[in-house]
Amino acid sequence: MPMDRRLYPEDWDDIASGIKAEVNWCCEFCGRACPRPGESAADFMARICTTDDLATCPLVAEYRQAPRRFLLTVAHLNHIPADCSRANLKALCAPCHCRYDLKQMGLKQLLKCERQGQLRIEGV
Repeated sequence: MPMDRRLYPEDWDDIASGIKAEVNWCCEFCGRACPRPGESAADFMARICTTDDLATCPLVAEYRQAPRRFLLTVAHLNHIPADCSRANLKALCAPCHCRYDLKQMGLKQLLKCERQGQLRIEGV
């Protein structure tokens, strides 16, 4: 589901870029390195490769097969886009962000219903 940009502050892109730079473009959950803005695929693969031979490097092979797994995003841990406190934001690679969101799906659905005007029934 695409993000609803209306729920985010106007400077969201700057906030997200700052978080990513702060963690050196690495996932805060699994540590996966992700491409920096403007970094070529060749430069990125050379940076992440742990061997001298790119042809045998497992991370390079994974990147070539599924580069979107190396996309760094910024997640709101409480799923409230207006809450951009640093404690609520984590830079996550796409797989970690998806796993986190899947575990929180009930909360996300509840918050969406509340944004659309549905009231929460306490104690149920």
